[in-house]
Amino acid sequence: MKRIPVATHGIYRERGDSVPVRRTCRDRLQGWPVPHSLERIDTSLGATTVLTAGISIGRPPVVMLPGAGLNAAMSLATVCTLRTEHRILIPDLPGEPGLSSSRRPHHHLPEAYGSWLDELLPQLCAEPVVVLGHSLGAAIALASTPDKTRVAGLVLVNPAGIVPIKRTLEVTRLRTKWLLDPSFEHSEQLLSYLMAPGFLPDMSLVSWYSMISEHCSPGRLPSALPARPIRRWAGQVPIVVATGEHDRLIHPDRLRGPARALLGVDMRTIARCGHLALREAADAVAELISSLPPLQKDTE
Repeated sequence: MKRIPVATHGIYRERGDSVPVRRTCRDRLQGWPVPHSLERIDTSLGATTVLTAGISIGRPPVVMLPGAGLNAAMSLATVCTLRTEHRILIPDLPGEPGLSSSRRPHHHLPEAYGSWLDELLPQLCAEPVVVLGHSLGAAIALASTPDKTRVAGLVLVNPAGIVPIKRTLEVTRLRTKWLLDPSFEHSEQLLSYLMAPGFLPDMSLVSWYSMISEHCSPGRLPSALPARPIRRWAGQVPIVVATGEHDRLIHPDRLRGPARALLGVDMRTIARCGHLALREAADAVAELISSLPPLQKDTE
């Protein structure tokens, strides 16, 4: 019997658990004063909701793929930083809390998410885009098909996929406490571990983490992709790989060698930043995007 790679029950623990999660997302978006639009696109992983904001000033649009547990509604501060120079499109990942389908590929199958992105990009934009992938979103970008007609560059931040997430005893302990008792205290402790020392997580993020732990079944921590699909990208499009100076899950010392060996690029370090660079250092992420050289067109 052929195994179907998409769960039918979704990510929510009980019937009705999607209601407070989706309501929170909609309330945040409806209260956001920045002009934006929402679009639903049918894909093999179900309906995908995409937020669009900002304008392009001679620069390619940016498709931002959030990390696990995050989505467009929880990325508005980053959008505000980027939208003055780029049109930003953020799909809520299917199988993650948000406004897209709740169906999750079993064990975050990279092939399923890569195929999903291959389907999605032509429906989002007629011109090549910069794909900004954070954590799980970076692994999804690398699992997709290199195509210069669709992708003008990759910016991979705190990237899962290149190396495994480091499963320390401390992160296992904090994550277990958070899953068993989704209190504000346990959510803040987990977020403080993910962020740089001294960075205080804002209450909206703490509240969000408490909500998704109460109502959702979080996926497994992303594993490293096989080397072959990663190497397909080397030399195809401009690529930036960066991680936080204090990223305990994907530390610079672990990422530097594989980034050079697999993608042929030197890793960049984001100072005073942990694993949640899109929240901690949005200005630095914007600079990474601006540093991408233009895509060289093939000449006959």
